[in-house]
Amino acid sequence: MRFRTFVGIGALVLAGCAQMPMESATADDSLDATMKMAEEKLAMAQSANAEWRIIDKATGGAAVDLSKILDTARKQAEAGETDEAMRLAKRVIQYAELGLEQAKAQAGAGPRYE
Repeated sequence: MRFRTFVGIGALVLAGCAQMPMESATADDSLDATMKMAEEKLAMAQSANAEWRIIDKATGGAAVDLSKILDTARKQAEAGETDEAMRLAKRVIQYAELGLEQAKAQAGAGPRYE
């Protein structure tokens, strides 16, 4: 009985692996997808008035808006610095999501007079 259970589970795992698509995307494709995702998340954060300012070495160590970080990522991508562009785009995604979470959590914040 136990043997059949393990064989059944093994078959299900193998069938699931067979269904998974193979990674054939190039680095440029994933960079384009990441940049597009960063643009979308940034637009959502800006529409919620939740765009953060962060400090990053790529912008000189000063606090700048996420939109400035994304512009820097675009420039890095055009210059062929795909690793740096990917890092910056991922930071934009991360902090845009955090800004959206903060805006949602603090939507009803304000003084309460009772």
